[in-house]
Amino acid sequence: TLAMFGVFFFMSLYMQNVLGYSAVKTGAVFLPMTLLIIVVAPAAGRFSDRIGSRWLMTGGMALLAVALLLFSRLGLGSGFWDIFPGLIVGGLGMASVMTPMTAAALGSVPVAKAGVGSGVLNTFRQLGGALGIAVMGAIVAAYVDLSAGRPDPAAFVDGFQTALLVSAGFALLGSAVAASTVRKHRHMDPAELAEAAA
Repeated sequence: TLAMFGVFFFMSLYMQNVLGYSAVKTGAVFLPMTLLIIVVAPAAGRFSDRIGSRWLMTGGMALLAVALLLFSRLGLGSGFWDIFPGLIVGGLGMASVMTPMTAAALGSVPVAKAGVGSGVLNTFRQLGGALGIAVMGAIVAAYVDLSAGRPDPAAFVDGFQTALLVSAGFALLGSAVAASTVRKHRHMDPAELAEAAA
């Protein structure tokens, strides 16, 4: 989530402060990604039930890294069609990760502890999003001089591009961690447990 959600905040700033988009237009630009997540995430959840979460999460994080690399090529003169490929690839990547990640996390705890597992998962999601904004913000701030009032758009874009590259690195790391650690879990119901014990 550090790589996934930190980008939304700074993409919004980029579109409004550098490209001059209104708040409404900025929100509308994210619609292709949002619609893809809505359509693909349930299908990814059903697919993860059959094959497990490991490769969906691995592939999804790799797609997210590609999207962040595409976003890192945006500049002062970019437009919607420059942003669009990253939105599509990022939407597919995020949708491929979200539901399988939940299934993997909740599948790795006993059924009786599902509530605790869900709470821990959601805590780490929020923590990751907050850290993503903080890390990207620190990188962007290192490039921008605020003493003169409004930051120089070129300096903001330089920091933004560097922050996106760092986020892409986190996404690739997440892909590697998913590939090496996520396993398919199946918890037995009480009847099966009694049979196994017998």
